[in-house]
Amino acid sequence: MEQIMQKFKDEVNKALDFFQIELSGIRSNRPHPGLLENVKVEYYGSTMPLKQMANIQVSLPNCLIVQPWDKNALPALEKSIQAANLGVSTANEGTYIRVILPPLSKERREEIVSLVKRKAEESRINLRRLREETVKEIQKMFDDKKIGEDDKFRKKEDIQKMMDDFNKKIDEQVKKKEEELNQ
Repeated sequence: MEQIMQKFKDEVNKALDFFQIELSGIRSNRPHPGLLENVKVEYYGSTMPLKQMANIQVSLPNCLIVQPWDKNALPALEKSIQAANLGVSTANEGTYIRVILPPLSKERREEIVSLVKRKAEESRINLRRLREETVKEIQKMFDDKKIGEDDKFRKKEDIQKMMDDFNKKIDEQVKKKEEELNQ
């Protein structure tokens, strides 16, 4: 029984971590290295995330600096950033790339808020599916007479409490991202 609950808790935490990673890749009004970290770069016949090829720093109020560890990778990095279609412009400065984030229009802000809410709902759907699977496992244990009725209801309540906490955390993250966009 405890294995089922621990598995559920681990999956819930993985889903929350994934959601936070997804949000960090969505542009806000402030430059954030997470915007570029997972951009895929094709270099010497292999594809890898940008964060494995370069250092990403915040510079000025609307810029990111991408400093590659291998200066020969500069054109590949610039091409990948442009191809990622993040709504940013790039300037190759010789030893690094300056990534400039233009100010967001009202329409673009609304699109991003809509995207954030859609990602939040996807996370909630995944969690509901996970909850259903866990409840089925608990019900099967009850049907097989491995646990009593009290245990079954207690575990279902515990699962619901975890779901409520998760949904609250998602709402906090969405609200935080909306505030970032409106600054």
